[in-house]
Amino acid sequence: MDDLLAWVTDPDAGWSVGTFGALAEFLRDPDEPASVSRTPGRATVVTTRGGVDVHPTGDVVPLAWERRAGDSWSQAVALCMPADGAGRSVITELGPDVDALRPEDRDAVLVDLGVGAPHLAACVRTSDAALLASLRAVEGRPLAEAGAVAGLLVEAGPHRVFRTAVARLEVFTPIPPPDGTSPDGPHTHLLPRLLAAGRTHAATDPIPAGRAPGATLHLPHPTRTVEGRPIPPRPEHHRRAQETLVRYGEPSAVTARAAVAEALATSAEPPPWALSRDHRATVELALRQAEELEPTHPHLGAWRARVPRERSESEGQPLTHDPAQG
Repeated sequence: MDDLLAWVTDPDAGWSVGTFGALAEFLRDPDEPASVSRTPGRATVVTTRGGVDVHPTGDVVPLAWERRAGDSWSQAVALCMPADGAGRSVITELGPDVDALRPEDRDAVLVDLGVGAPHLAACVRTSDAALLASLRAVEGRPLAEAGAVAGLLVEAGPHRVFRTAVARLEVFTPIPPPDGTSPDGPHTHLLPRLLAAGRTHAATDPIPAGRAPGATLHLPHPTRTVEGRPIPPRPEHHRRAQETLVRYGEPSAVTARAAVAEALATSAEPPPWALSRDHRATVELALRQAEELEPTHPHLGAWRARVPRERSESEGQPLTHDPAQG
């Protein structure tokens, strides 16, 4: 999986670690100073706003997919790990964070918020005596029964540390209030209503049964920033992403994508099978990609006339963002 680890050091790629209702995301600007480390089987990058460390284990199964996002598309690879861990379901103090990505953070205390996901420890890290006292006062309780702790976390803004067996993602930026917006760059989502569903991932993610996403790579978009802003086309990014999708995608999805690409290249109008319900999403993706990367494609107009553009519910959302996560 060295090819996937190479994306950790790519500033155009994003990463997320979490579960349905509790998610940490790492993004960085292309010109943002960063400390980057690569060792066999491991890749780490740290900025002043956060960091991510990815170290796949031998039982990881990578799974790639692409789907509509906003008025464009997104592409991702989940590092699927066994979902048979013993994640905590109550607030638990873990002691000093000796594995912190930065040496200066290793004396601060790590507290697991107990989100109940089998594969995830969603933690906060702090040296704030008042916040630690408040967290210790509710230790052993589920987060949903911890009273004013959520408000105290927003006020204090401790580091967030989300850990699985294959990755660690740290966020140093402030926590926005409930009516605020997530900051650019690294940030977290914590939504108790979604956590109550007991899912490890959104229903739209094709994670195999018995597995959970230990970390998710959000592949760079060839014509948009991660926030969804248009940029000049980068065909090389699209080529690399497609190679990754072919290597790690579900075989049926890879076959369907290849068939649609061949039909679009050779047929002036979509053949009947391409208009079927089974191929609708794949055709829509191919047309969106052609519109942004090959707007003068000779068959694009006729195909689009037969396949009107579908509007996504996630219009305006960042391309790494799962609308279900809030």
